[in-house]
Amino acid sequence: MQPLGYVIMQPEMRLDRPVKAYARWLQRIPRVFASAVLGDAAEADDRSHEIATLRNFRSLMPLAHDARKPMFDLRAADGALGSTQQYVQTCYREFRSLAEEIIERMDLTISDPA
Repeated sequence: MQPLGYVIMQPEMRLDRPVKAYARWLQRIPRVFASAVLGDAAEADDRSHEIATLRNFRSLMPLAHDARKPMFDLRAADGALGSTQQYVQTCYREFRSLAEEIIERMDLTISDPA
């Protein structure tokens, strides 16, 4: 089994930037991933293993739980009204992009097993 990388969940934002404590964790992720998962301390600052950063879809999560469906599949009947429906569309695009990136990395791993 070969790891494809990692996904970061965007933290709560203050003044359009991550809170400082979370920023310190974000800086540590590439180093910890390289050493703990890949066993390669030489890649300590390499961010190429970062597959995506997903935004925090705060308001969509409880709606999705109640509707028992993915956040990106919510409809007006589920409570996703007005601007929330645009947020659903953004969620769909981001998860689709994540899935496409994972598929691409899987194809590269299969065609070039290291």
